[in-house]
Amino acid sequence: MAPSPAVRTDRDIFRLAPTADADVLEAIAARLEFRGTDEGYVRVSQAHFGRLPLAQARRIMALGCGTGIEVRALKRLARPDAAIVGVDHSPALIEAARRHTADEGLADNVTYQRGDAHHLPHGDAEFDIVTLQTVVSHLDDPLQVLREAGRVVSPGGTVAVFDGDYASLTFAYPDAVLARTVEDALIQLIVANPRVMRDMPRLLPAAGLELVEAAGTVYANIGSGRFWPAMAASYGPLLARSGLLPQTVVDDWLTFQARAAQDNTFFAGSSYYTYVARRPI
Repeated sequence: MAPSPAVRTDRDIFRLAPTADADVLEAIAARLEFRGTDEGYVRVSQAHFGRLPLAQARRIMALGCGTGIEVRALKRLARPDAAIVGVDHSPALIEAARRHTADEGLADNVTYQRGDAHHLPHGDAEFDIVTLQTVVSHLDDPLQVLREAGRVVSPGGTVAVFDGDYASLTFAYPDAVLARTVEDALIQLIVANPRVMRDMPRLLPAAGLELVEAAGTVYANIGSGRFWPAMAASYGPLLARSGLLPQTVVDDWLTFQARAAQDNTFFAGSSYYTYVARRPI
């Protein structure tokens, strides 16, 4: 069976970041940086970093690097002389990544480039490790990007993919029908390919990569927490602005989520998956 084509949507604010206005870019950048401060999310999203061959890697590429959260984490773990290249299609996010990396004293041997992950300006086998952190869910063509990752990584090198299965994203709300409506709108707003992580067992070999290990987990805030309430607060206001939902619906939903977080009655979560693959020798 051929790999399924990517699901396209013009609502994915991350995919459209290069042309987004200042308010949307601010929301994106703030959310990305916030994720790096949430211990639970960091634990889930970076759990595989310790199993990457960082001690041997001399060149590492981070595709879809955003504001550089994962680049900075990799820099702290990699050998001191390792060169790390972060690639993102948004000039604003690249500039933020450079600023944050310099502010944290991690700029040595770290380079950020604006680029299209579908067509990387690098030669074959230039990198020992390529990471794709929360990027495949936003791509026009995930298979093409996986092929590019497999092309630029060296034979025997590692390609690591982490992302959410955003089709599983859910928030509690008393009206079940309206809850699903808001969830569907949120998914349209933040991802182009909400089910792509379910396709990875097919997409990786189609891209010429061998699966080494995979893991999945649910990251939820139940009763209280900060990750998902903050997500609602960050992206909820954009639902009405984008025309996906009426303002009154969004306001009522946001009020409920904020109150639930305060009252210790909150519930929200999503599944996340990690795939570690290698380019055959």
